[in-house]
Amino acid sequence: MNTLKQRLKRECSYTPADDTLDRFLALAHTIHLAQDEVLIHPGQNDSNVYVVKDGIVRFADMNGEKERTFAFATPGTVFMSKHSFVKHLPSYYLVDACCDSTLMAVKCDDFNALVRECTDFAVWSLHLAWEELFFQEYKNVNVNNGTAKERYLALQKNRPEIIGRVYQKTIASYLGISPEYLCRLRKMHSQHK
Repeated sequence: MNTLKQRLKRECSYTPADDTLDRFLALAHTIHLAQDEVLIHPGQNDSNVYVVKDGIVRFADMNGEKERTFAFATPGTVFMSKHSFVKHLPSYYLVDACCDSTLMAVKCDDFNALVRECTDFAVWSLHLAWEELFFQEYKNVNVNNGTAKERYLALQKNRPEIIGRVYQKTIASYLGISPEYLCRLRKMHSQHK
């Protein structure tokens, strides 16, 4: 659990106290997902808050008839279906495991009670939200911009754990290119090393 706490402390610019994170993690129960197992289905109401303890999960939606991967969560990432958590609406997106993964789940009511009881936790939660807003813009600059090669190299540099543990078709979807083109990019890049 100490490694998870260390990762949670690095998840945003605000560092909560150890006892604050202990209180948060004490509310959680463990979920194990096999590779490709779905955690949240589109249209499902799931207001839990999740923390990735081990593994990688992805977020996807449908772009017309095509599934589109738009985000990944790695160890230490805190996430939820915002539709369900904030407004108790069905989730818009799919969340599934890219590899065997372990998550911690905290019920929405327990999370919100801790926000009300613990100022340190509330401030940390706010900073997590700000960090996510920052990352949305960061992704637009570093993943959605540039040539396919530049986007692939940025992913390889900034998120190397994804390259080796996630299906190539999922990475291609995230980068907005075909799996065949990703294969060519990888081959060209490995020849230039």
